[in-house]
Amino acid sequence: MSTSSAISLPWHAALRVAARQYVQEDGIRLIHALKTALAVLLATGLSMGLDLAAPRTAMVSVVILMMHQHSGMVMARGFYRGLGMVVGNLAALMLFALFPQERVLFLGALAVWIGLCVWGAAYYRNYQSYGFVLAGYATCIAALPAIDHPYGILDNVVTGLSEVSVGILCASVVSAMIFPLHVRDVLLRAGAGHFSDFLGFVRRALTDRLEPLESGRIQLALIGQRAQLENLRSAAVFEDPDLRRRDGLMTRLASEFLDANTQFHLLYQFRQRLRTNTGSDVANTVDTLFAHLAAILPDRIDPARPDLERLHQFDHALTTLIAQLPALQTNQHAALVHEALATQQLAQSATPHLENAAAALRAYLRDFIALRSPDFSRDSAYVRRPVRIVTTANRMVSMAAGLRATCTIGAVSLLWIATGWTSASGAVISAAIASALFSTVPAPAAVTRQMVAGCTAAWLASLFFNFFVLPRLDGFLLLAAAITPSILAGSYLTTWPRTATIGLGFNIYFCFLSNLTNPSVYSPASTLDAGFSTIIGIVAASLAYSFVAPYAGEWVTGLYLNQLRRLVAHVACDGPLAGIRLRFDSGVRDCVQQIGMRSGTGRYSEAVLHAWSFASIEIGRGVIALRELLPHASLPPSWRTFETDIRKTVAHAFTSPSRDSFLAASKSVEAALAALPAPVASVADIALVKLRSTLNDIRLSLQDNLVPLGAMDGNIR
Repeated sequence: MSTSSAISLPWHAALRVAARQYVQEDGIRLIHALKTALAVLLATGLSMGLDLAAPRTAMVSVVILMMHQHSGMVMARGFYRGLGMVVGNLAALMLFALFPQERVLFLGALAVWIGLCVWGAAYYRNYQSYGFVLAGYATCIAALPAIDHPYGILDNVVTGLSEVSVGILCASVVSAMIFPLHVRDVLLRAGAGHFSDFLGFVRRALTDRLEPLESGRIQLALIGQRAQLENLRSAAVFEDPDLRRRDGLMTRLASEFLDANTQFHLLYQFRQRLRTNTGSDVANTVDTLFAHLAAILPDRIDPARPDLERLHQFDHALTTLIAQLPALQTNQHAALVHEALATQQLAQSATPHLENAAAALRAYLRDFIALRSPDFSRDSAYVRRPVRIVTTANRMVSMAAGLRATCTIGAVSLLWIATGWTSASGAVISAAIASALFSTVPAPAAVTRQMVAGCTAAWLASLFFNFFVLPRLDGFLLLAAAITPSILAGSYLTTWPRTATIGLGFNIYFCFLSNLTNPSVYSPASTLDAGFSTIIGIVAASLAYSFVAPYAGEWVTGLYLNQLRRLVAHVACDGPLAGIRLRFDSGVRDCVQQIGMRSGTGRYSEAVLHAWSFASIEIGRGVIALRELLPHASLPPSWRTFETDIRKTVAHAFTSPSRDSFLAASKSVEAALAALPAPVASVADIALVKLRSTLNDIRLSLQDNLVPLGAMDGNIR
């Protein structure tokens, strides 16, 4: 129904139209809020029925797990939450065994332990990180309430683990059984959308005149999206046995995307160089060659239902185009026969670039189709167990996060000791939660400020609930009716990206401060103290994020650039060949994602970030391909000295970047190209042709990405 016709309806009919449209577009958000409220009520009722001391612990577990709408993510986080809680509670027992009556040493050791856990949370990725988060603040939750009566620690541990188990169980059951949203659907839909966006970039790289910065932004965004797909993959294997069998295929798909992305970036750079160094007639002639691939690219793919038959036709068209390339190159050579020899040689490089890009796109396309094919199980090649690589962040950035958390807990603990404030343990707990929970987000200071807003609103709501509503309730049904509106409001806010942290903070601290205990305790002074201490702890964490090794500083960008360069120098150039591509691709993908989220200002301009990102991907993968191809090519033994020289000079260019080191690496590649023997009719011809193409790719990336940085002496590091 159009807007104009809706306006002319009576008010009650217009209201029905608006309600129907809301349900169609945003009803899933309301369903998620209702599911969260149901899981919280179920956990509360079970905890009370089992006579557990603090049902609020189960409630907090539910709202943290249910911040995700998809069942696979809830179950994955629940699994690692359970592991983290066990480790954290064991650490609490250890602290009490070591320092039962030494509060200063106890709190100092607690601060160090939380710092170590936050370091692990910032260093590891995916759900391993979440396990470290829980191991940190679970120790506070278990230990601090028993600090004045150490003999109660064992009861705290047993009760706390029981309550958390109830919360995990309720969240998992409700998420998986009531209107479930599966990660599989999200993963496949997001993967199809990513593939469609990549084809859009390919079309523009082949036909448009993109500005270098615009091209870089598009490709870095695509790499970042691919990293998010990897996070979804790690959650999908928890809920879907079929995707578990396809895990190796999905891992390879990520590598094939990086390969295709690299090849089309090289092709884009080649088009830029050709148009700069030759006349428009030559560039237009070569663009005619590239237009053959652009002409067969499918239109935008429907993410919900990709047309596999049309993609099979695209695969066939790609194969036909690759077979026709020699004839197309001959036609191109005839059209440029009157051009200078140097121009002809440069233009002839267009065919290898197009062939490499088309072959990489075809490999990516075939695995994209295979992942969605129902007859996948008959192809045993995809069922093999993939090599596992643990993706990690930068060590120094992670150590800074751990140091920040230790300083925060130490400062709040000193406030506790200095003032003798009996409720200051709540400030330590909330500081630990904020320090651990947001150590992995890109802008932790801003997120903790949102958490303060959510916590303040929750505190006010809990005061009203505790002293105006709870005393008038009789029975669980009335209690459930009183809790539900607040949980619904907070859960609905978590479904919107801009208010997700506020909603999460409201839900966590409403459950925590509403003080549902067995037996119930009516203590206005304690409730006021708990709210003040909770806000003080979160504010302390926010100040630490802003002033103690702030994540927004340029030093973080520099550290990730150094890590990216070390991947090329130490993994691509000198690492063992077994599993080298997966190790390199995983590390590069994470570093480039982190660099892509940094603002290109100050010392590290956007052009510098793009240059190092693409040079690392292209040259690193090129050196790996060179090392893999070398045993299969017919080369004289003396040529291996050129390969060794390339690896040494490239490693030096990335460990000690300067104009001289860039030029030295470029010269070593040119010398190796000049020393390559002419191909002869033998089985090794294919390897020799690929080797020459790989060397040309490395040279092009050096000359287009790194050599221009040599003029920026102060910025190339």
